[in-house]
Amino acid sequence: MMQIKEFISPKQFLFLIYVFCIGSAILAVPATLLETNRQNAWFCGALAIGFALLIVAVLLWLIQRYPQQTFIQIAKKALGPYAGTCISLIYIFFMFIQSTFSLRDISTFMTTQIVPETLPTWIHALVLLAVIYGGYLGIEVVARTAEIFLPWIVVPFLLLIVLNIPQMKIDRLYPFFEFSMGDLVLGTTYFLGNPFMELVFILMITPHIKDGKKVKRMFVMGTVASGLTITIAVAACILALGANIASMHSYPVYLLGKMISLGATIQHVEVLVAIIWMLSIFFKVVIVFYAIQLSIVQLCNLRVRNFLSFPLGLIITGVAYYIIPNTAYFNYFEKYYWPFYLFVLSVCFPALFIALSYIKKNKAAKGDRSQQT
Repeated sequence: MMQIKEFISPKQFLFLIYVFCIGSAILAVPATLLETNRQNAWFCGALAIGFALLIVAVLLWLIQRYPQQTFIQIAKKALGPYAGTCISLIYIFFMFIQSTFSLRDISTFMTTQIVPETLPTWIHALVLLAVIYGGYLGIEVVARTAEIFLPWIVVPFLLLIVLNIPQMKIDRLYPFFEFSMGDLVLGTTYFLGNPFMELVFILMITPHIKDGKKVKRMFVMGTVASGLTITIAVAACILALGANIASMHSYPVYLLGKMISLGATIQHVEVLVAIIWMLSIFFKVVIVFYAIQLSIVQLCNLRVRNFLSFPLGLIITGVAYYIIPNTAYFNYFEKYYWPFYLFVLSVCFPALFIALSYIKKNKAAKGDRSQQT
């Protein structure tokens, strides 16, 4: 089996969590929350952050029970080689689907907002070339790159919010808490599914962290920071555009950039939004791509993973185009089904592994006592 030779610092792990979470969510989540909850969409964001911390607590508990092990290794240890392999295949399948979803997000945004005459397949191929190279180089290089490019994500976002302050009106948040419980649950569940339940895929890189004692703090900080970023983006859309206008657009955050015009000097600031989104979603795809590689290597007891980069990239490029017939179908599936599938993967399976670890520990303790007596 391949030994871990790549290591990242706790700070780099924090950055990876942040860019992974805001990924496609910075553009996709605000539109859905505004559609379902209008001026109270920000409240869904606040609730989702709280529930996300519970999910992170479960994942951290799992890491504590199985230190220095990936999800694949944990599944095999907890359930045995056969059942563990079945769970691992499900895990890999969902990572594969998630990577195709992210690619489809990129192509839909680019073809509807920036380059409408370009075929989605070409956009998939161009992005996958960079992703394949990143997966080939490994998580250590990806983490260092994320550390370099993080200011390119944070600074444009801050500029986007600050430059829209003159258009913001607090009365656009009124009336408070005027929503149905069904819409609140739907919006919060969607926000949890994209991106917080997907954090279960991060378990493939936690053994790479140099100082394991700081994993808990970095995990929580990255989750809260990314959740606040998306919630602030939702609130800014409501304050600057109004809930009715913002809810009618597929990318309200992108519309925020279009609204900024300071004389003849500062115009077309929507490019800032494109920079934020393209960088963050690239890192999300490359993290999942690396996790898929490592999962296959550990599942099949291979020695190296680099040779998997190109064939996996080709498969994902083709599947990303054909797996989703149209945008309406994709949005419906992601809103009503995807979070519940991820709940099984991110909460039910980890809870099962944790319970089995305690059961085995108790059985071992009873066996030791019986031998002593």
